[in-house]
Amino acid sequence: MKLMGVDYGRRRIGLAATDASGRAVRGLNTIDRRTQPDAVAAIQRIIEKERPDALVVGVPLGPDEQETVMSGEARRFGNEIYDLTGIAVYYMEESFSTRDAETLMRTRKKKKRRDKGMVDRVAACLIVERFIREHADTAGPAGFQ
Repeated sequence: MKLMGVDYGRRRIGLAATDASGRAVRGLNTIDRRTQPDAVAAIQRIIEKERPDALVVGVPLGPDEQETVMSGEARRFGNEIYDLTGIAVYYMEESFSTRDAETLMRTRKKKKRRDKGMVDRVAACLIVERFIREHADTAGPAGFQ
């Protein structure tokens, strides 16, 4: 099952995708909402190209796993994509994925460390990888339950 990960943000949206087997993850693109204000249409074009079976949208929950303003925005965004494309959307708790991505990138050259778009793509990769790990026992030949 091919998955596409979404690291939702008000300024940028990082995207990642797995291969057809759903195992290998790669960063795809970052949508800068200042230059592409219709982020849903931009993602729709990428979905048409990548043809994922499902999306995994990162949802940042609060300290006691309660919904936050951002988690509500991310869920509305995922629902809008679902309404437009009909592709299944899974939500994955993703608190600290951007911080974890920044930590991973510290070993890169200074210029690349500051590439915020790259950070968002890496965060999307981490969201998908976490989803795969946490759902490995429910995924079979037919995909995720």
